[in-house]
Amino acid sequence: METLKCIICGMNINDNNYKFNNSAFIDGNKNEYIRYCPFCGVNEVYLKENGETYNVELSLLNDNTIKILDHAMKLEVFNGDFYVEASKLVKDTALKKRFWDLSKIEYMHANIHKRLGSFKELPHLNKPDYTRYVTDKEFLKVAKQREEHAVAFYNKYSKQVSSTIVEKVLKALSKVEKEHIILVNTK
Repeated sequence: METLKCIICGMNINDNNYKFNNSAFIDGNKNEYIRYCPFCGVNEVYLKENGETYNVELSLLNDNTIKILDHAMKLEVFNGDFYVEASKLVKDTALKKRFWDLSKIEYMHANIHKRLGSFKELPHLNKPDYTRYVTDKEFLKVAKQREEHAVAFYNKYSKQVSSTIVEKVLKALSKVEKEHIILVNTK
């Protein structure tokens, strides 16, 4: 397999890592067919043999775009934190793995926003107590709501940013979150 570069998150995909986070995909990567970036989850359209990672000069972003990237970063950290905690609390072993893999993808999304907005670090958010959810079904319901919120956020704000690069990234990540909705609906 030739090394591919994800132009959204900047990670290189090779024989050693193409199966990372495979339980976070509807139909995981195979050596002969790399369908997703194993790090951020975007589809093969964004995987290039000789690609340049999407980036933008901070000076070209207006205040509203920076604010949107900041909110997007916080949204993804919040969702990543949820999946980490949910992976510890659900009972089904496969669901534990799926939630763990989803957490890593959500944190990668947060890091993409951090890079685009030139933020110094990811935020540390207050973590709610998720022990109030008892069944795996309850966790799946909350996961679906979070993913639907992320899709709505990306769809709304991708139209309000001052950069076509940021717009493309938000739309690409929206597609990932749409697949997550399907994924947390299948158990």
